[in-house]
Amino acid sequence: MLTLDRLSLRFDHQPVLDRVSLTLDEGRIGCLIGPSGCGKTSLLRLIAGFLAPDGGRVLLDGEPVAEAHRQTPPEQRRVGMVFQDIALFPHLNVTDNIAFGLHRQPPAARRARVAELLARVGLPGLGDRYPHQLSGGQQQRVALARALAPRPRLLLLDEPFSALDAELREQISREVRQILLREGITALFVTHDQNEAFALADQVGVMHGGELRQWDTPYRVYHQPADRTVADFIGGGVLMPGRVRDVDRVDTALGELRGPLPPGLAPGAEVDVLVRPDDLVIDDAGPRRARVVECLFRGARMLYTLELDNGQRLPCLASSHHAHAEGTGVAVRLDLEHLVVFAQSSRLTSR
Repeated sequence: MLTLDRLSLRFDHQPVLDRVSLTLDEGRIGCLIGPSGCGKTSLLRLIAGFLAPDGGRVLLDGEPVAEAHRQTPPEQRRVGMVFQDIALFPHLNVTDNIAFGLHRQPPAARRARVAELLARVGLPGLGDRYPHQLSGGQQQRVALARALAPRPRLLLLDEPFSALDAELREQISREVRQILLREGITALFVTHDQNEAFALADQVGVMHGGELRQWDTPYRVYHQPADRTVADFIGGGVLMPGRVRDVDRVDTALGELRGPLPPGLAPGAEVDVLVRPDDLVIDDAGPRRARVVECLFRGARMLYTLELDNGQRLPCLASSHHAHAEGTGVAVRLDLEHLVVFAQSSRLTSR
């Protein structure tokens, strides 16, 4: 449904997007994440037709709609968009907000589509209310229904849940995924929230400095990051120095780790090993000692920062039932299902 082919954009001769390429199949949900200023929203605006690329192409259902010297107008692309600020019309009630893009349809068809969408988004019977009479979550549902009303072939959503509190964001994001799947809509989200991206998307793209560093399933983005920029941004991990012993072994401050290594790493090569908070386990029988230097209470879990004897600090996510105070010593072991290793020669400055 959506293909981006080496898409590039510049503002005042400064690169904003650099040869971004991806494909999103019909009926699938994609999500772009990355730090502020990495080009996520500019990419959506290019797809929608609000900006023109300096290079590359946008194709919808195999049809080019944007190239450097040819643009299909936004209104002819059949692309819907839900903005960060929701942007409901305050002087129109819910019914008229949803029906705004259906003015070419007969009145009976408009009423039927609005009723269908009100039921779909869980707001039956609220068509006569005005935006100021709705909660934030209800307003978000109305904005989604308005974007879905004309049956777009592609729906773009620019941080649509950012104004909602954390619990409501999680609930609404799950509901929105189910609505999109039931409607059969292909959608592309932008968010800063990794958990939101993983919960919503079939494909996740990590952007940095105008480049798409990885476009893959959520599982592979998390467990098999394409480079250290992705590893650094996703999952709150730390890169721990190590030294290659042979083709599938690395020596680290936590002992010997085994697993497939990137090709070309000779014995003795210095590497960095990705350790995420859920990889390190506090265990009385653990082979290594560490000191608790920080603890953050997160309800069911406690996020510790642990310092090893060599000064290396690592995150550890553990049950909060048995809290360990700052300054205390604990025994730890590594429970590493996926060994992620980068050559130290590939180090770069990220974020």
